[in-house]
Amino acid sequence: MTVHSTSGPGAALQTMADVSTCSWGNFGMRDLSSEPRVAFNNTTGYSNNVTSSYFNSLYSLLTDSNTLVTAVEGGTEFSEPEMILMMGKMGQALSVGYLALVFDRVWLYDADGPIGDNETGETDYATAMSYALDRLDEAISIAEGNTFILPETWLPGVNASSSTIAEILNSFGARMLVCNVRNSSEKTNINWDRVLAYTNDGITADFNITMDDITWYDLIPKTYLVYPGWGKVDMRIVNLLDPNMPSYWANDLTNLPEATSADARLETDYEYTSSNSFSPDRGLYHFSNYRYSRLDDYITEWTIPVTELSKSELDMYKAEALLNKNDLSGAASVINAGTRTTRGNLPDVEENTTEIFDAIFYERMIEFAYTGMGLSFFEMRKEDLLQEGTLLHFPVPGTSLDAIPEEYYTYGGTSGEPGKDYSTGGWR
Repeated sequence: MTVHSTSGPGAALQTMADVSTCSWGNFGMRDLSSEPRVAFNNTTGYSNNVTSSYFNSLYSLLTDSNTLVTAVEGGTEFSEPEMILMMGKMGQALSVGYLALVFDRVWLYDADGPIGDNETGETDYATAMSYALDRLDEAISIAEGNTFILPETWLPGVNASSSTIAEILNSFGARMLVCNVRNSSEKTNINWDRVLAYTNDGITADFNITMDDITWYDLIPKTYLVYPGWGKVDMRIVNLLDPNMPSYWANDLTNLPEATSADARLETDYEYTSSNSFSPDRGLYHFSNYRYSRLDDYITEWTIPVTELSKSELDMYKAEALLNKNDLSGAASVINAGTRTTRGNLPDVEENTTEIFDAIFYERMIEFAYTGMGLSFFEMRKEDLLQEGTLLHFPVPGTSLDAIPEEYYTYGGTSGEPGKDYSTGGWR
């Protein structure tokens, strides 16, 4: 719920990645996706501060998770202590992992105090992710070594047995491990054998959670980036589906015809719109002639299962791992057995490095960009494709800098270190 909240960075990440487009000022979308890109306003007075609540909420989860782990290990009586211990380890992993994915640095601590070489627990995003994955592996081990079922209210509609939870956690391991790099040169740091191991033990069907529109709901990206009148599909994505369409809405365009595509998903997942409701004075580059319609059942009924992590997402991590291990045959087989062909009706890819790489990237943009938070941004970041000046990670929130205390800083535009804190050039 934290990562899908309108108080978090999810909507801004989606528009910064030029996967969705929106000129409205909500949720930092306009400020962080307008062109040319500018530095993020990290002051305490900024009304669209999309990091402070996210930052605080995840540290609150980490504190609660530390309490659970300490209670079980200290002998507190629970009817199913291994299940509680697993939940604590999982909370440690996901809270630290999602902090590392978004921020430049993280503070590590448990019930005994700060962890690591720094007396405050402060560390970089890479070290923080190593800690998160270690805790995740501990949670997986507990789930695989015990038999229990989580209460229905904890994960509605999942029938979350310990074996199912182990598969879900393995899948999150692949996601966090692949998505945590800031540029293409850091891809050499990814342990592809570990990615492959996670995917081999991961989900075999989409991980869906049943929304009740009271406790469980998905505001970002499944509501505000798809609801009519809000976000639309960026023209970059329309161009991927139909290369004859422009990838950018130039100032001399008034309207565009419907696209055509060999990909069947253009018809099933996207809806043509003949007009735009965005304000022209905010930049015509925000305009698009398509919206994402695959989630129309959700934004109509509100109480149905929605996908947090798809089997296709896991398949693409596996294919990428195999590609990086030079198993072109294995990578092509995974792609050709997946949504590229089963939903898109596209031809098989050949056992060719470029074809396989392009197919993986394409599926990430087309098939599951509206599932987990930030997936498209993390992919564009990893491949050096974010527009010039786009921040590559967020600074520690200004409210927290005041509390430390520490001097103000931010990223984006030309603020920070080029290529590490902000993009020096991308897809356009």
